[in-house]
Amino acid sequence: MSRAVVTGAAHGIGAATVRALTRRGFEVLACDVEPVPAAHSGEGAVSRLTVDVAAEDAAGVIAQRVASRFGQLDLLVNNAGIGAEAHFGDLSRADWQRVMDVSLTAPFLLTQALWPYLRKPGGSVVNVSSVHGQRPLPGQVAYAAAKGGLENLTRAMALDAAPDGVRVNAVAPGFTRTQRWDDWLSREGERADWHRDEVARLIPWGAPAEPDDVATVIAWLGTPGGPPLTGAVVPVDGGLGVQAFARLEPEDVERITRREAPGV
Repeated sequence: MSRAVVTGAAHGIGAATVRALTRRGFEVLACDVEPVPAAHSGEGAVSRLTVDVAAEDAAGVIAQRVASRFGQLDLLVNNAGIGAEAHFGDLSRADWQRVMDVSLTAPFLLTQALWPYLRKPGGSVVNVSSVHGQRPLPGQVAYAAAKGGLENLTRAMALDAAPDGVRVNAVAPGFTRTQRWDDWLSREGERADWHRDEVARLIPWGAPAEPDDVATVIAWLGTPGGPPLTGAVVPVDGGLGVQAFARLEPEDVERITRREAPGV
């Protein structure tokens, strides 16, 4: 049986990834700062660990659990991440640091701590980035910087890991129908349909992704015996990131990037 660790596993893409992996026969350690609901973690072999990946001892705690429960590891999915929507002139140092700790430093420290268990032919790391890593929207300076750093961290770790037969890749989702997306539309009330249509208009594919869509790509990248693909950042954004110009009017930018708008 293959074994995996997934962070940010309580909701959204993380929960969908746990389900996708268990369907493929993985045993999964599902980690999140919130308790991971059993209903969100599939029907396979799943254990749960409540941990803040930005805590000083988090990497060691997760590594200890891997050592005691698995003994070895085939896949690490660094999915946990947060944003702090604000103009760069208004962003506090504390908010900047928290975004970096969760979204960039934690993936590095956790991959480092789990390297002794991953370091074998067929091992794999998948980092969850965002379209913001390459093409940010206004008000996303900390998130964009963290995700851009995560993508280059992916490339650099891929070079270091390749001699040991370990692949390191990333996925870059665009707008995705997570709980955050649903909460945003709920707050919009009678304007929810209009906002939903406006976001869909930006996406060449015509609709946001589902968490399961992103999870399918993560599972494909992380399955032992997969293709010799490493150092790649795979977009799952319906073509959002490849178009030369988004169909946006200035007032659209303000509406789409307000503090309560969904992140990508």
